[in-house]
Amino acid sequence: MMNKFSIFKKTKKFYWSVNKIYYCSLFSILGLGYISQQIFKPVESFFQWLAIIGMIVGLIFKFKGITQIEPSRGKLQGYLVFEKESINIEGKLYSLDEINKVKISNDDYIGKLINTSKGNIGPALSNGTNNSIIIFLKSKETIHVQFELINSNDFQNIRPILIKYYLKGKIDFDEIKNLLGAKSYSEIRELKDEIAEISTTANS
Repeated sequence: MMNKFSIFKKTKKFYWSVNKIYYCSLFSILGLGYISQQIFKPVESFFQWLAIIGMIVGLIFKFKGITQIEPSRGKLQGYLVFEKESINIEGKLYSLDEINKVKISNDDYIGKLINTSKGNIGPALSNGTNNSIIIFLKSKETIHVQFELINSNDFQNIRPILIKYYLKGKIDFDEIKNLLGAKSYSEIRELKDEIAEISTTANS
């Protein structure tokens, strides 16, 4: 199904990332090197070499991480399915009639370059699970789940469904514009024309 996305459930367990392991090891080695220098008075270059070796190891990990996808700190379980008259979360249907608003974030996808800061030496590519949907029900209940996107343009597959959600007042125009990647004037104009066409067809 092209309108189905895997739900991601993040773990609450502590984990040792590449960054945590590297910086803990680096500061521990430098700390021990400093202490040994004060107590045993080794040659001054010993402490300097420790710092240089640590920097070299960090650079190796950083270049290696450029092509690596960050590990998943959780599990994929169940599906989020966008249907014409409802949203299906792990088999539970939420009809559009019982929904006030829907907020969706779909900026993440597998292989997206995200960890570009100078201090990061771990995997630089995303695992595509930092996307979310929040459903505000008329009953005042709020449903919030994260989901995985494999490709950056996967939401184009549910374009007609999202337009229907907009026509029913469940999604604002600015949001549907962002979800479908309409940025330029021509793309926004094309989206508005498509919305008008679907609206006309639905009312005819």
